[in-house]
Amino acid sequence: MRYRTHLAATLAISLPVMVSSESLSAGSLSFAALGAVFPDIDEPNSYIGRRMIGISNSMKVVFGHRGLTHSLTGLIAVTFFFYLGHTTFGLPLELVHWFAFGYLAHLIEDSFSKKGIAWLQPLSKKRFQSGFNRIYYNTGGIIENILFVTATLILIQEVLQLNFSDFSFEYINQFLH
Repeated sequence: MRYRTHLAATLAISLPVMVSSESLSAGSLSFAALGAVFPDIDEPNSYIGRRMIGISNSMKVVFGHRGLTHSLTGLIAVTFFFYLGHTTFGLPLELVHWFAFGYLAHLIEDSFSKKGIAWLQPLSKKRFQSGFNRIYYNTGGIIENILFVTATLILIQEVLQLNFSDFSFEYINQFLH
């Protein structure tokens, strides 16, 4: 799945949860979006990979694409590093949770690709395809494009229904002061 589809789908899922949990903020949206693209850091041609090329090249050599970063182990390890940001630098724990939410959404979304993902790496390289090889998409294919358009339309409708007094710039204000 391309980064734009990951972003649209993840944010379309995240936004109502943020509103209902009263955690909608620029920070929570940003961290959910970062989590939504982060697992593809193992692919130098991905959106995030092109922006972190040295790290991305190294990750692809060591783990391969859809390797460790596309597993529960990767989710736990990367979230742990963000948690260290909480304990060491005071990164709000809520933002760590939204990053993990976005990351998990990415994994679920990729599990519906034709190839699926190896959820249990490094214990097992067996890939799981959540659509039982009947419901799937190919990256850049027509089904993915339909998913992107649908998620974008849902996201637009959700944004239009927002009461912007619900939107918080709390973390940005804390950072600036």
